[in-house]
Amino acid sequence: YLVCNTLKFLKPHKPMASSSFHFLHLPSSKTPSSSFISQTLLPSSSLHTHQTSLSIPTSINLTPSSQFFTKVAAVSHNLELKDEELEVGFSPQLKLFVGNLPFHVNNTSLALLFQQSGHVQAAEVVYDKLNRRSRGFAFVKMSSVQEAEAAAKKFDGYELDGRQLKVNYGPPPRKKPFIKKPRDLEVSENNNVVYVGNLSWNVDNETLETLFWEHGNVMQAKVFYDKGSGRSRGFGFVTYSCADEVYSAVKSLDGVDLDGRNIQVY
Repeated sequence: YLVCNTLKFLKPHKPMASSSFHFLHLPSSKTPSSSFISQTLLPSSSLHTHQTSLSIPTSINLTPSSQFFTKVAAVSHNLELKDEELEVGFSPQLKLFVGNLPFHVNNTSLALLFQQSGHVQAAEVVYDKLNRRSRGFAFVKMSSVQEAEAAAKKFDGYELDGRQLKVNYGPPPRKKPFIKKPRDLEVSENNNVVYVGNLSWNVDNETLETLFWEHGNVMQAKVFYDKGSGRSRGFGFVTYSCADEVYSAVKSLDGVDLDGRNIQVY
């Protein structure tokens, strides 16, 4: 009786042990495929197929990534251009002196002409204060150094209505070397000095030199600035090499409209 009871007691536990044994193997039978295990454990041909399938989305993902970097590069390029434009915007090398102009050429027609070489920021024909007739020269400001160089190369010697233009890129070269004198003797020791007053705040040394160069050999052109603010004081001096040049400049440029102001020359 005890033996029978013992056997009855043990019988239910054997299937449970067997069930528990089969339960341990059930996960493998419920896996999607045996290729997962083989791909994970063995570098079989199915693994290469898996890698090939991965290469497709990888290449697809590179496309938007490359587009992103293109956009970033474009933005960076634009920023660099803006910084570059800001930096060269104050450069005197953007200014062109245009001489031997036909008298009928005005600011608009001059700007349209020089637009063939780039963007024109400003074009100003210099007029006589009394009769408002063109003095036969002007200033043109381009938007970049490259455009200023191109315009000077294109239009220097360019024939306009029977006249060959004279175009200088930047301040004209000095014919003679100039040695600076001590500050207190800089003007007084040379009698060939012209005073220029009522200057616009935008006129600098280079602009002054370029304007007066038309009437002689400018040895020095100097605009005076306030020490504290660094702003122009509205006057300057131009030094010529001889008295005849001084006379010519005073006669021709006194009262000329320069950047909206009639300058005083004496």
